[in-house]
Amino acid sequence: VQGSLANIFGVFSMAQRLKEAFRRLDAENSGFIEVTHLRALLARLVPGIPEPRLNRLLDSSAQGGKVCYGSFIDFLLSAEEKTEEKSPSSPRSQGKEEKEEATRVPSADSEPAQTQQLTQQLRNAEEQIGALQCMLKRQPLEFTIGQYNILAGYMGNNMEPWFLYGVHMPDERRKEIFKLHGERLPNGKPANAGWPNYVRGILSDEEIAMVEHVHAEHFAWEKRKDRLVDVIRDMDSDVLSLVECDHYDDHFKSALDAMGYDSCWRKRPRPSSADGCCVAWRRGVFELQAQGFVEYVDKFCPIQKRTYKDRIAVIALLRARVTGQQLCFVSTHLQRNPEDPTQDMLRARQVGQVLRELGEFSRQHAAEDAPVILTGDLNCTSFGRLRGIANTVSLLNKDVFLHPFTFDCADVPTGVTSVTTARCMRIDAIMYQSQRLELTNTFEFPELNPENSIPNAEHPSDHVPIVAQFRMVNQLQSTRTAAKEWYLSLAGGCGTTPLNAWQLKSAFKLYDYDASGDISIKNIQKV
Repeated sequence: VQGSLANIFGVFSMAQRLKEAFRRLDAENSGFIEVTHLRALLARLVPGIPEPRLNRLLDSSAQGGKVCYGSFIDFLLSAEEKTEEKSPSSPRSQGKEEKEEATRVPSADSEPAQTQQLTQQLRNAEEQIGALQCMLKRQPLEFTIGQYNILAGYMGNNMEPWFLYGVHMPDERRKEIFKLHGERLPNGKPANAGWPNYVRGILSDEEIAMVEHVHAEHFAWEKRKDRLVDVIRDMDSDVLSLVECDHYDDHFKSALDAMGYDSCWRKRPRPSSADGCCVAWRRGVFELQAQGFVEYVDKFCPIQKRTYKDRIAVIALLRARVTGQQLCFVSTHLQRNPEDPTQDMLRARQVGQVLRELGEFSRQHAAEDAPVILTGDLNCTSFGRLRGIANTVSLLNKDVFLHPFTFDCADVPTGVTSVTTARCMRIDAIMYQSQRLELTNTFEFPELNPENSIPNAEHPSDHVPIVAQFRMVNQLQSTRTAAKEWYLSLAGGCGTTPLNAWQLKSAFKLYDYDASGDISIKNIQKV
């Protein structure tokens, strides 16, 4: 059977071609294909193989329900070599071979027409697969993006004054607790360090016990970690942003890998913090071309010569495997306390830093034309105000290359994304470059209200995930948008997005139908 198969596949002349065919069936580029797929292929190509022998043949290269197709081809080649080196059989072995002759697959030597037919079938299959790939490349790429603040394991603590689920907590009562929590001794150390010292005299013993009970049920890491993975699986996103993410190496990395994702993670620079930002992409859809990060500089002490850093952004340049199109993806987590608008200047400074790095990153990797999606927990209730401040600050520096995303930024509409007993806000965002990407769908978001604070039995984090679907805008659509902006500005209207030199040139070429160098009213009307 091995020798016959080796001859049928043309041995060395067809081995590479067969490997290439298997690679095209291997969407994840793992080196393996399903045993059932290979069984069906062999049964179709060589219908005379008895089932027991086919099983033995597959078992030679099978591992956990999959077949390493490289090893399978090598197995066939080794079988060909053994067939050539085989010495004449003894009378006893000849008798045994005669009994098995009826069940043997006819060799290519006895049926050359069958070999040619199978070779042609493989060539036809290769051509069909190649044609299908060409058709897919011409289709607009659609993909889904997900953003999720998972509530870091070490931060999931119901005994913190901003949680305290399970007891009645009016604003006045919480203010008293915050006051005790922040009280300091003359030496600067906390005056009421440790639970439950800062709630003594405010919460009863029964209430303290209830807070601890809710913590054990809904906040403890061991209770939440697998449920978080279930939520990520249900998001079914092609690219993921996971912020406030700790336990990356010991939990999320392997869990993401098992779901078909490759990923990268970077810890935030604050020494006492264990969390960071994670970007994950479905490896059958995208591959990583480059990655970078921004450690936000919050302030600098000239006396101590010390730079203070806390938050971070992770940048990933991805390439679609089928179409070859690029996507620049950013995951970030900005300054805390969204209920405090005085922190917006710091958050805007952080956005300005990531916008400047985005320009340098795209230039460094020749990806200025790659559309940008920025996701994360922005800890801000007015994304437009944040962008406006950041853009103003960025424009003051003439030496900085500003990415088009700076002026062409839209955000996906969502509802409230975080609800605790202390807040009910929309602070998580997916922001995208609207001239290069079309928002085609937003997935249903859970309705949250202050009476049903999270985490709880349904939601394992104090945030809910948000998911959106996008379509890459083709070159003609992008040029038409630029042409519209150009015309509105020329006609004294109000354009919405500044155009760079390349966009202006593209718009002019679209209006200049006959390549004369002039634009006529007639051609403007055509466009």
